[in-house]
Amino acid sequence: MKQDSNTDSAEFDPREVQNLVDRIGGKREHLVPLLQAVQEQYHYLPGPVLRMLCEMTVITPADMAGVSTFFPRFRHHPAGEHTIRVCMGTACHVKGAERVLDAIYRHLKLRPGQDTDENRLFTVDQVACLGCCTLAPVVQIDQVTYGHVTPSRVPHILKDFLSRRRESAAAQKSRPVSRPAGTEIRIGLGSCCQASGSGAVFRAIKDTLTELEISVPVKPVGCVGMCHQTPLVEIAFPDRPPVLYARVRDQDIRQIIHNHFSPEHPVLKIRHLASQWLEDLYTNETWEPVTRYAIDIRDRPVAAFLDRQKHITTEHYGVIDPFSLDEYKTREGFTAARHCFLNLDPEQIIDVIKSSGLRGRGGAGFPTGRKWKAVLQAKGRSRHIICNCDEGDPGAFMDRMLLESYPYRVIEGMMIAAKAVGAREGFFYIRAEY
Repeated sequence: MKQDSNTDSAEFDPREVQNLVDRIGGKREHLVPLLQAVQEQYHYLPGPVLRMLCEMTVITPADMAGVSTFFPRFRHHPAGEHTIRVCMGTACHVKGAERVLDAIYRHLKLRPGQDTDENRLFTVDQVACLGCCTLAPVVQIDQVTYGHVTPSRVPHILKDFLSRRRESAAAQKSRPVSRPAGTEIRIGLGSCCQASGSGAVFRAIKDTLTELEISVPVKPVGCVGMCHQTPLVEIAFPDRPPVLYARVRDQDIRQIIHNHFSPEHPVLKIRHLASQWLEDLYTNETWEPVTRYAIDIRDRPVAAFLDRQKHITTEHYGVIDPFSLDEYKTREGFTAARHCFLNLDPEQIIDVIKSSGLRGRGGAGFPTGRKWKAVLQAKGRSRHIICNCDEGDPGAFMDRMLLESYPYRVIEGMMIAAKAVGAREGFFYIRAEY
């Protein structure tokens, strides 16, 4: 293994390395997870750490060198604190991703062959696809995604990212004002939504509610099927139809909150009314109110798009919190899996799938029932379920949307498939960009 020119063994604590081995394991099959853990901790693979791993495990230097140099995602040189990933997929390429990449290099003053700025704040990486093709070109900094990026916007998004990092995570103290049960503010936080700015909108909602001492649940939801209208904010009520706002900006949030909620604290209520009066004064004379963003789902163009859709996999879209197991279960989540495990044998499950006409989501559209039947009848006792989350086709990002918005439904489907084919283990294959 090659010695790092900028590092010394004394810089690394063997106890930290030993903790990784204790947590992950020291066998040959643990090599990739160990390398991933090392890179996550140090942002690259320091030579001294790799040598420590060889001394602490049964992994040989040859195996270590072969695997760590084979996969391009493993780095052997120091990286920046944050990673800028520029999508070079087909959609982003035709929209000018190369020019965006050049602008980033210029802004960070990187010379040919360099990918990390001199302060080791940012490392630039080119990725195959970030799965936000409707918002191309797309740039992702750590977990923050920016869409419709142009060369001139590069300084702005870097400044925006750094300002987010400096924001205090401490929540301000407030006296919550309760609202009727069922009232909530919903906002889409999928990749496409965040690339359009929903992350900033989400923070603005939380900050405004805290400032006005208004207690309303803010629920992150998955894809609502209208990427061209994001960021979307919905105000849901228990006793009347919801109000949906499209293409919302963080500076619009205060007026949206004012449209629907009022603080009960006397001083805040007076301030709220005064603020509303001033906004109405200036609104009537100089600009349209934020209601210009409101979408009536009964409008003919919107209804024509939504009403013909029957949501099966994407059931409860825009309402359910993707990461809430309890909410999924209250909406009949895992009911189908429970029925299959308690009442059906593998052959019966496969017959139901055959009768349904279910096919694969890839280009071939292979009948799912036939595939499961072939696996069930295959010789050997070891069977596995693999969920392939790698989308390599240009403009294909429907699987990312399903995984982000309906993860428990995907898991339930894997459980049913496992019962049908006799598998006892399942794996998600998720590439680095996702």
